[in-house]
Amino acid sequence: MVVPNESKGTTAEHLSKKKRFDRDTLAASVFLSPIIIFLSVLFFYPLIRTSWLSFTSFSSFREPQVFVGLENYFVAIRESIFQTVVTNTVILTFFVVFVDFLVGLGVALLLNQKFKGRGIIRALIVLPWAMPGVVAGYLWRFMFNPELGLVNAFLLAVGATNGYIAWLDYPSTAMFVLVVSYVWKGSPFFAIMYLAALQTVPEELVEAATIDGAGFWQKLRHIIIPHISPIISITLLLATFWTFNYFELVWVITGGGPYDSTQIFPTYIYQSAFLWRTFGRASAYAVFDFMMLAVFGVLFVWISKVRI
Repeated sequence: MVVPNESKGTTAEHLSKKKRFDRDTLAASVFLSPIIIFLSVLFFYPLIRTSWLSFTSFSSFREPQVFVGLENYFVAIRESIFQTVVTNTVILTFFVVFVDFLVGLGVALLLNQKFKGRGIIRALIVLPWAMPGVVAGYLWRFMFNPELGLVNAFLLAVGATNGYIAWLDYPSTAMFVLVVSYVWKGSPFFAIMYLAALQTVPEELVEAATIDGAGFWQKLRHIIIPHISPIISITLLLATFWTFNYFELVWVITGGGPYDSTQIFPTYIYQSAFLWRTFGRASAYAVFDFMMLAVFGVLFVWISKVRI
């Protein structure tokens, strides 16, 4: 009686699968290589170029790029505006992302309920996020106009104030206007992401918790939040990056004023580079901006892995 050699068949099958895998991998690499090269050039060239300019006194294409070493970084750190820019950027990002999270989650929970007109409201909720940043900036600048704005008109109508408030002329109120405009534009993204995540929460778990007497907050904490936590993490990370470097709203509404009270990294980099022609110093600020976001991204990913 001859026993078939199963090991040879298994080995041959394994080699066949390996060759097929190698061919598929090679084909995928060939087709993906152009876009990978394009994205690499699109990302690494500006990064390398900006890093190099931060070590020079470059101010015009008609003048030579003189190497100055770390002078731009030392000058930036010693400037009082550097601390203002860092503080404003961090505070604005923290408050905006935090309020966006709360508003987005609340709206998503409401839109996840069954009621008439839910589809229309779901479509309308996307409009602020889809609106161009420049248009949204001019809209909110008009809304808070001292004499023609709807905000002052409403406050006067309800008797909340006795006169016009120049919202954009004072540091505290100007930052408040920015937070409101950022939340109005950014919270729909949170709502859309969380609404999609809520569709994956098993209804039988929610129903079982309801039968066991669990309240809304208990179900939210022990069932809903754990199930959508990966989407929450991704949304918070993306929103932090976007808010940290969002330029249009601040530039259109306040321009970094009054008295640099709303100056953030993107607006100050723009002013330094294209208004004052100090490209070297602007590049140093851009490198600081990139380094802060890189450190935050690494810490966020590390904390997420540890938590998981």
